Amino acid sequence: RAGRLGPELVTAYAELAGNRAVDSDYSEAIAAAERAIQLAADLGLPESARAVGYRGIARASLGEAQGLTDMRRALGLAVEQGLGRDAAVLYNNLALATWQHEGPAVALERCGEGIDFCERRGIAEFALGIGAMSLTFSAACGRSAHALADVESAAEQAEAAGDLVLIEAHSVQLDLLAKRGEGAPAAAAEQLGATARESGEPQMMAMAFAATAQLMLSEGHNERAKALLEELERTGGARDDPYYAALLPELVRCTLMLGDAGLASRLIAGVEPRTPLQQHALGACRAALAEAAGDHVTAAAGYAETAARWRQFGGVPELAYALLGQGRCLVALGTPGADAPLREARELFTAMGYVPAASETDALLQRVVART
Repeated sequence: RAGRLGPELVTAYAELAGNRAVDSDYSEAIAAAERAIQLAADLGLPESARAVGYRGIARASLGEAQGLTDMRRALGLAVEQGLGRDAAVLYNNLALATWQHEGPAVALERCGEGIDFCERRGIAEFALGIGAMSLTFSAACGRSAHALADVESAAEQAEAAGDLVLIEAHSVQLDLLAKRGEGAPAAAAEQLGATARESGEPQMMAMAFAATAQLMLSEGHNERAKALLEELERTGGARDDPYYAALLPELVRCTLMLGDAGLASRLIAGVEPRTPLQQHALGACRAALAEAAGDHVTAAAGYAETAARWRQFGGVPELAYALLGQGRCLVALGTPGADAPLREARELFTAMGYVPAASETDALLQRVVART
């Protein structure tokens, strides 16, 4: 009987690791995964791809780049063992972890590999999920027109796949429309927020509420935007999620536009600087808060450092916003050299079609020119 229960116990520990990873209990996830790995070795069973993969994503989420190595090895194991659906999940998780450590461009490559794998094996639902995630990465690479063009086809294909895929696709769409000054029906934004709320998924609520708040602000519905940001701040389980970290600079910008630095600080509270993505996002937020407090010297230096980080990481929109912030602070200080970051910011915003931000940048450049 013990022999028959052995493989079942390996599977149980691997599933426990997965559940703990989803709950952001990463230390427990690693412990459960290592129990599964050790038990399989003791019983002479094949190494558990799931256990290795869940250990990998937990380690990566704690900031350990070695976690990516675990995940790549797990993917190889799953393919070797003929576990197609497990491999599809690993492609999805590897793209997500790669984003946090190596940036959106590399993550987009992993998405392409995952979609190709799923389509060749007829695992359509996973291809759709990875495809929706790739929209987020495309937008983070500054490919806003490309992402918007892909949203429609992704949404059409995803109608049968459920709300979670649609939430990400429509969140990317509404966020980009707001940033490009193109607008969208308020009813569509409200529906997106309601669908995300009903899902009960903190990740979905973060992306949907950020997009909806951005759109509401652009349309002058400040109170509705603030209510969404306050609800997100109270949402448990969101702060360990990579989407929340990636959205944090945008959430803080929206909150500071509403004049509520206290809410901005509460949105940041509890986010740990474990991964490069979290570190860069928190740096951007600290610079924004310093600027809001009138400390333009600290803010200018913070924005410059953050711009350098985003440049290396590949986060194009956040690079542009950091350059804009740096230039804005230098203008406020009357310090020479504001034109260089502002000109680069304008070039990036123009390329992405971010009309409102490009207009703000142009206005600051005109002030610089007038002074000189």
